[in-house]
Amino acid sequence: MVDHDRELELLSERIKGDSEFQALRKRRSRFSWTLTGVLLGCYYGFAITVAFNPDLVATPLHADTVITLGIPLGLSVILLALSLTGIYVACANAIFDSKTRDIVADAKRSIKISGHDP
Repeated sequence: MVDHDRELELLSERIKGDSEFQALRKRRSRFSWTLTGVLLGCYYGFAITVAFNPDLVATPLHADTVITLGIPLGLSVILLALSLTGIYVACANAIFDSKTRDIVADAKRSIKISGHDP
């Protein structure tokens, strides 16, 4: 058990020190913060519009309806959140996860750890 723990510690150190892993972490972080910024900007933009220009949000979509502009705008914020989540998941599955597997496999080969893939 001690050998296995030491192997995992070595693997972890090797991965953390890998320049490709550091670049991947930065890329993933930058991507997720960008998506977060887009969503927060839209969400707070909507909230500020409701707070400081309620007449705009209360404007009916057309003369024969009680549905106001606020309804589609609010739904758009919700749909944006769902879309951005889907975009992140798609990129994580297509890019980040496969790159992580490659980095782990390279690190295992470099320190000759046998065992199952995570």
